[in-house]
Amino acid sequence: MSTLNSEHIAFLGNSHASVNGWNKKLCFEARDTFFGCVDAQENGNKYRCPDEMYAYEMWCPNEFRSLHSHYREKRENDAAVYTREYLDKLNAEKALVVQGRFIRQ
Repeated sequence: MSTLNSEHIAFLGNSHASVNGWNKKLCFEARDTFFGCVDAQENGNKYRCPDEMYAYEMWCPNEFRSLHSHYREKRENDAAVYTREYLDKLNAEKALVVQGRFIRQ
């Protein structure tokens, strides 16, 4: 079992694609096309993109689809929760140097 980086993939199981190889180029193209189509829908309904979903399921292994769906959801949640104002306020509260002076906590 390998480790997993942000956009790199490691398979967790013994699916057919992980044993016999898979076409990464077509898989990533299908993923980008599918996620783009889902984002274009006003309600995010993936079933309104049947051709893109079929290509995504055909070219990408189960582990890949599961992990990248999780990454996509995490990116969307982080973008909604961690706004620039919130991070600036949090960093200002945690700062050890304020106006050029060290503050002991």
